[in-house]
Amino acid sequence: MASRTRSDPYSAPVPPGWPGDDPTVPDDLDVLGHRPRPTRRPPPADRRRDLDPWSARPPVGRRDLDELDDLDGDDELVDVDDELDDDLTDADLAHDDLVAGAQPAGRALVIMVAALVLAMLVNADALVEQAERRPPGPARDRALAVWHPVQDVSHALQLHRVRQVAEWAVGGDDDPDAAPPDDPRDARRAPGSAREQATGDAGAEDTSEPDDGDGAPVLRTPTADEPLRLWVGGDSMAEVFGRSLADTSGATGVVDPVVHYEMASGLTRPDYYDWPAALADDVAEHDPEVVVVVLGANDGQGIVLDDGTPVPQVSDPQWVAEYRRRVGGLMDDLREEGRSVVWVGQPPMRDADYGARLAVVNQAFSAEAADRPWVTYVDPAPVLGGPDGAFVETLPGDDGAPVTVRRADGIHLTPEGAELLAAHVLDVVARQVDLTTARDGAGTDGP
Repeated sequence: MASRTRSDPYSAPVPPGWPGDDPTVPDDLDVLGHRPRPTRRPPPADRRRDLDPWSARPPVGRRDLDELDDLDGDDELVDVDDELDDDLTDADLAHDDLVAGAQPAGRALVIMVAALVLAMLVNADALVEQAERRPPGPARDRALAVWHPVQDVSHALQLHRVRQVAEWAVGGDDDPDAAPPDDPRDARRAPGSAREQATGDAGAEDTSEPDDGDGAPVLRTPTADEPLRLWVGGDSMAEVFGRSLADTSGATGVVDPVVHYEMASGLTRPDYYDWPAALADDVAEHDPEVVVVVLGANDGQGIVLDDGTPVPQVSDPQWVAEYRRRVGGLMDDLREEGRSVVWVGQPPMRDADYGARLAVVNQAFSAEAADRPWVTYVDPAPVLGGPDGAFVETLPGDDGAPVTVRRADGIHLTPEGAELLAAHVLDVVARQVDLTTARDGAGTDGP
């Protein structure tokens, strides 16, 4: 069954120069200037600001007591000043105001705003999940740009655990002495695979099969009891495709898929989304045996070198060298015994200029994969393109009738197009691992 992985620590609001929802529009790198690549970490506890709304409030001055004169029982005027203790302070008067219920309008507004902010921080996870369920588009991206930073602050202050504890208390199904649910954002995995940590066998002998002579991974034969752990994810192109691959592979009965996609993400703008860090945590959490990566739709843009120098043109040799370095580095990070990496390129695009830029991106994928036996590059053009590999909106279906495979934007896949690509990628995986195992866990002879 497909599931979304928590990804919020690696995302940021839309940065300056970002083109938004249209990846065909190049970045405006001039607004970036010369700056180093940022690092993203939650603020330490000792840097959390005091959120007391009264700490910055100026002291309340003494009121004009001449206006507080009143009548005594004999209807004679009595000066209130005569009745006040000489030691009465301004703070005492302010306290009396609060006791008497005299709340200034500004203070009441501050209380309401503080309560609203606290509610947003406590419910940040739910707000992000609600935004993620929206259909792709500008409204969804704007909502995530707002709620992701709120969630980052919530997790940094541990306020999200208030909701977790409340949900646990209402559910009442778990051990009442158990701690609140763990948050995958709170800790990094210790050395050893997630599977070893879950079973307590971190010190056991590694039983995975070694690489074969040419360095290509040798995968075990999965069963229904021990299914193949498959991770699929990337940018917006991975949304429909990832779900389709999860459904198709899960239907074999011997694959356990996980899907993780992030809109408008890629490798050129780590200041917007840090995929190397996100993938490192996903791999530590799920310990996948097959990783299917779909990136590049937003990478036909300018890039910023590590020294802060912007390189606007994709055709610039500096751009190609830097992008290949990032692609190769991510491929190296994913290398592990008993793990295969399937890197899916971008399909032909309707816009000629945009397609030419993504052709450079695909060339980087192909070249870096060729040097790494554990990586298989998949070109979608033979599956989703015309006879000459060019962009097409429709392709013949199983019954020969035309089927629309691309959305109206000329970029993303329709569910039918995603099914075609998913079937092709699953065939690639099936050439590396036997997926014909019976559902009851008993092995069967392959073809």
